[in-house]
Order: sequence, then structure tokens, then C-alpha cells
Amino acid sequence: MTHKYSVFGKKSLRSATIVASSVTVAFLIGIQTAGEFQPIASLQADGTTTAGDFNANGHLDIQDARIALELASGYRSPTPDELSADPNRDFDITIDDVLAILDILERAPSTPKVNL
Repeated sequence: MTHKYSVFGKKSLRSATIVASSVTVAFLIGIQTAGEFQPIASLQADGTTTAGDFNANGHLDIQDARIALELASGYRSPTPDELSADPNRDFDITIDDVLAILDILERAPSTPKVNL
């Protein structure tokens, strides 16, 4: 008796769900065990904060998205400086803020690489 294997069969969909869940849990555990981030001053020279700049380095980067994800997931409480960097300025760091940062990063022009 031969069995046909279908990509969209019940076993395949169940396996895909299990794999996706496992990857999600591993990602969340990795973020939780990555350690604490210590914020540095998030004020620019003119006294204003850049929306989404959680690590206060003067520009948005993937580290800002990572910090926002930690805060949105509740792995730690935001500092006052981190709250002032909230992208939508509602002083509540949520997954929408993480997505806003990632959207800005995706739209940013890439810097050309120069080989020396």
C-alpha cells in the first residue's frame, strides 16, 4: 500500500505549526537570557530624543528594535529615557513600536559597501 505525500496534508501542516512554535519559543527564550541592557543618555545635543532610538546612539539600528522587543515582551521595565524614545510617543512600548522601527529600517537606503 503506497501513501501519497502532500505538502498541504494534515501531518505537514501540524509539523509546520510545531516547527514555527518551537522557533518562536527559542527566540523568546534567547531574548530573555541575553542579559540586561544598560541604557545610556538618550538626549541629543539639541535636547530632544530621536523616536525609536532606544540605545541612544543617534540613529535607528537593529539594536533599537531588539531593545523595543524586550520591553514590549515584558522582559524588563523601560527606563524614563527609553520611554521618551517611544516611536509613537504614547509612552507604552508595544509590538507596534517594534514594527515601526523595523519598517523605518527596511525603508532606509542601504549604505554601499566599499572594499579596501
